[in-house]
Amino acid sequence: MLRYVVSNLGPETSQANQDKLISALQSIKGIKDVALVPARKEITFGISGPEPKVKVLKEVCQQAGFTLGNRL
Repeated sequence: MLRYVVSNLGPETSQANQDKLISALQSIKGIKDVALVPARKEITFGISGPEPKVKVLKEVCQQAGFTLGNRL
């Protein structure tokens, strides 16, 4: 599982916005099992195949209204 920080994800983030982020990430080829941990401002996901480029992850998160940070 890969873990990334999402700076504007938190316990106050609505379920609708969390679902939007999950759907956006699942749209990237090779990403599976997306989970959010709002209390730690993290996303985790598994991959099947090569790891997606960070640029693609950042763009998809931004389109969903979130800011992707560092990989953990």
